[in-house]
Amino acid sequence: MATWRDLGLPREAEVWRELRGLRSGVAGPAGSDPQRRSVFNASLEQAQQFTEAAANAGPATRPVQIFYALSQFGRAISAASRLTVGIEWRLKGHGIGTKNLDASKGLAAVGVTPTAKGSLPGVARALGVPSFEAGVEVGLGQLWPLIPETHGVPLPGADGVKTMYMSQSGVRYEEGQGWVQVHVMPVSNEVRKAAERDPATLETFLARYPTLDGWSRKEIAGAQAVSWEEQSNGFQQKLMIYVPDEKGGPEARDGGRATVRAKATAYRGPDDLFLFPSIGAMQEPVHPLLVWWALLFGLSMLARYEPEHWASIVDIDHSSDANAVEHLLDEAVAVVPHLALLAIQEVAGL
Repeated sequence: MATWRDLGLPREAEVWRELRGLRSGVAGPAGSDPQRRSVFNASLEQAQQFTEAAANAGPATRPVQIFYALSQFGRAISAASRLTVGIEWRLKGHGIGTKNLDASKGLAAVGVTPTAKGSLPGVARALGVPSFEAGVEVGLGQLWPLIPETHGVPLPGADGVKTMYMSQSGVRYEEGQGWVQVHVMPVSNEVRKAAERDPATLETFLARYPTLDGWSRKEIAGAQAVSWEEQSNGFQQKLMIYVPDEKGGPEARDGGRATVRAKATAYRGPDDLFLFPSIGAMQEPVHPLLVWWALLFGLSMLARYEPEHWASIVDIDHSSDANAVEHLLDEAVAVVPHLALLAIQEVAGL
């Protein structure tokens, strides 16, 4: 069922039309450097062909094709970036590996291990964001809930911290108080119950989201600093907290919305705002494109090198993981090109 958010997102054909238009009109280094331009265009062509192949494939091979589409998008992003210098814009290797592809304990238990060199950290450098901690394994069950599209069809056993939508509606802003009340969702009912028993539980939970640092625990302008609103028949909650007004002020006259936008990550557009947590020792939120990279790499490795296990994972009649996998791969065909387009526009200064 389509949501209001879905209606605000561009159609896949519109995304590809913009991407194809960039091949003769990209600005920045890929527009002025012939070598970068050649790699940029060739990478976008391969990315499109891999994506089209993925769209026409079943789940048995789709993760391989859509990961290689993302890999080629990464090369295009690096070639277009104003942040890459010298020869570092030329990406080599995946920048991530696997130590254990055993899926016998469920897909959520499979791990991937980022490396210090290669395409994954290279794309992070091109985007100007931190990469994953090199050498530290990350479970697919930790990565899965970080993709907003998975929230409605979760992977069994994936118990990592979720991304949270950050609403720009209903923002409470008290001029001159220095605080803005923000609304984040979904938060599990278990988190609310635990926080009501022990407030420190909420502090631990919110500490996973670096941009919420400094949120208030005290009453602000006559209102409780922490309040809840039940969502989805009591299984999920909307959380309202106060955060420092770093971007607004009386002169902004935007009711605190600039602070909301500064605290969140724009996922598929400037108003599609989500809170992404940090992973491991990271000090900043993980970038969504890197999450997709790590997750699709893990699935592609299983499909390529453990075909028997992968066949059992995507067996819709017998596998409890299959529906979540099918859903993620269906979404990837539309989401990955859109994220790549937004990344190119950002790094090229368009």
